[in-house]
Amino acid sequence: MHCHILPGIDDGPKTVDDALAMCRIAVEDGIHTIVATPHCYKGRYANDASTILPAYELLQRRIREEGLDLNLQVAGDMHIDPDLPAFLKDNPPLCAGGRFVLVELPSESIPRFVGEFLFSLRVAGFTPILTHPERNRMIQRRPALVEEWIKGGTFMQVTAMSLTGEFGAEAQNAAFALLDRGDVHFVATDAHSATWRRPVLSKAAELLRGRVGEKKARCLVKENPHRILAGENPLACASVYSS
Repeated sequence: MHCHILPGIDDGPKTVDDALAMCRIAVEDGIHTIVATPHCYKGRYANDASTILPAYELLQRRIREEGLDLNLQVAGDMHIDPDLPAFLKDNPPLCAGGRFVLVELPSESIPRFVGEFLFSLRVAGFTPILTHPERNRMIQRRPALVEEWIKGGTFMQVTAMSLTGEFGAEAQNAAFALLDRGDVHFVATDAHSATWRRPVLSKAAELLRGRVGEKKARCLVKENPHRILAGENPLACASVYSS
């Protein structure tokens, strides 16, 4: 649900061959659907549908030519911007399931207007998904900060490598705290490369099965992502946590 795999348009793979190497790793890991989510970030990665869709169509074609059993879809990884609702209305292909929007917090802080911003997305007809909150320094200190946003209709995505400790102890501890509170709706790779941030979910899935059980692990890595792509709300984590 969150993967920087399109070649040459952000800090993901530079070439089509690099992107295909990521695809092969994903297939070998048992992943059968990838949502390509390039950064859309004013002043740094000025992407929109006009830059993303050609790269998506190129990689999709090469996947077919290689005979890889992989369903590639497309959305965007959005940075917080007051103009984002208007941007999304002009670029509807960048919403997963037609209405879900991946939104990235700054790593060191939480802007004071975040709650109002998330509400503005909802009013405009979009459903925000906050990506990797466990990697934000303020949430690492106070995981309960996300609960107000969840009550307002925002969903939470945790990165697989945070759960496995590859983003460090603070991110891992925050990821576990969010998970144990029932504040995680799905887990994604946030992959960028075939070498340093790989498209692998199996390690996190195994860890999840041991910590929260088979049913919730399946919900977090498979069922909820499928629901999002179908335009349906993810299941509440608490509804499967105790099962």
